[in-house]
Amino acid sequence: MACEGFIRPIVSPLCLCCGVPFETSVGPDHLCGRCFAHPPAFRHARSWAYYQSGATLPHPLNEAIQHFKYYRSLSTGKVLATLGAMNFPFDGRDYDLIVPVPLHAQRLRWRGFNQSLILSHAIGLAHSIPVDPFLLRRIRSTVPQTQLSESERRANVRGAFATHSVERLKEKRVLLVDDVYTSGATAEECTKVLRRGGAEIVDVFTLARAVTH
Repeated sequence: MACEGFIRPIVSPLCLCCGVPFETSVGPDHLCGRCFAHPPAFRHARSWAYYQSGATLPHPLNEAIQHFKYYRSLSTGKVLATLGAMNFPFDGRDYDLIVPVPLHAQRLRWRGFNQSLILSHAIGLAHSIPVDPFLLRRIRSTVPQTQLSESERRANVRGAFATHSVERLKEKRVLLVDDVYTSGATAEECTKVLRRGGAEIVDVFTLARAVTH
């Protein structure tokens, strides 16, 4: 279809930690300046494809995600989840369980589903990883991150998550799944909570990555 030409899968070279693609098309993978100066709590973060924030080109992947989330289109969500599972970059044998980023109860009631859980189930089924949607919960309602600056995003999610069962989390290798990675604020906050709850390592997978270059 015509929009496929505007979807940009992430390929090397990219940051070994956060997975952001570099502007150059040649060279080895290496740490970006940000991860070198301030290493994230998670071990690795990867996304299937990226789009440029603020660019005038069409963003079919971002538009599909927005349609899924805000127009509550489960048919679109099933296609996105299938694509996420097909383009999953990690080895499923490296993880004991998948934890989706949770929604607050108010948002869940409005939307009717958690988009990260739908993506998690598709990945778990395709790569034989158990999914536990109850280990991490959102204990504070937050405003949507979309229009916030990076510092506002971090403040917005600070203290918004908690673990539910430390016994099930202890020494587990966890894959945290969300739909979009923008500033990394949500992934970082969730990872800190999971690590404090006893997780051995946390890696992150998102369907899309928003970049500014």
